[in-house]
Amino acid sequence: MGAGASKPGDSKQVFISEHPIQFSQELIDSIEASAETNSTRAKSLDLHIQQRVAAELERLQKEESARLEDIRKKVVLSSDSDSSKSTSSSQRQPGLLELPTITPKDLFKTETEEEKARKNASSKKVQDEIEKLKKALGERKVLKELPKEVEEARNGVISCLRLNDRQPLDCWKEVEIFKREVRKMEEQFVGKVL
Repeated sequence: MGAGASKPGDSKQVFISEHPIQFSQELIDSIEASAETNSTRAKSLDLHIQQRVAAELERLQKEESARLEDIRKKVVLSSDSDSSKSTSSSQRQPGLLELPTITPKDLFKTETEEEKARKNASSKKVQDEIEKLKKALGERKVLKELPKEVEEARNGVISCLRLNDRQPLDCWKEVEIFKREVRKMEEQFVGKVL
């Protein structure tokens, strides 16, 4: 135990199979010579997928734009034929070509005045709550300065630890003094509260 090396010095491992498996020497040489790793294959696959998705999205956008344009032309043609049949030319409505162009984003539902008012009301509530919290924080008691004795004991512990940075246990006297002063301060606080 322990007399031999735990790891073989040779980096090649040989596995013996019950069934004979043979690969051509060309395949083995090409695999050994390949600089491609699993991570580089995964990255190139991800990049290929992203490119395909982007191309498909672009194709769909073009297709939808073409459909929208066809529909717009059909509506214009039908509105022109309807307007020519109409007797009153002064009451003619503008055709679709005269209307502003519609993008696919315009087809999605936009906010109504009610929704805008609700959002403004909720943002007003949030602002009011923020103001209340700021006021409450401002009214909180500010940290008081430590009593002179506690501050001196604290500084004593700090200076001792700086002097004995490799042996912090040598500062036990200073730590005990600090604990005693803190205990006194706590007792005074409890006495004031009760």
